[in-house]
Amino acid sequence: MAVAYTVTFKTTKTDQITSQLQGYKERELDRNPPPGFRSAVIEEHATKGVVHFRTEWADDESLDDVRDGAPWEACMDLCGIYADGEEETRQTID
Repeated sequence: MAVAYTVTFKTTKTDQITSQLQGYKERELDRNPPPGFRSAVIEEHATKGVVHFRTEWADDESLDDVRDGAPWEACMDLCGIYADGEEETRQTID
């Protein structure tokens, strides 16, 4: 079953997080999409101090394979440097 995975970063440095996510998206998802990848969207809300990174996957296994990889972990670690907090959500989609 397809899944959507969203990471929401709360921060005063939305531009830093958006830049890291955009670089990851372009290098790892857009140029050579991993198996099961469907889409990715980055939404920056500077006035609210929030950045959303939503990805969609064919199934949980595809998502988990990418999340276990070094590029994903490195990107999330870099974003974590600038974030005051983060929240992850996973939901089943059609």
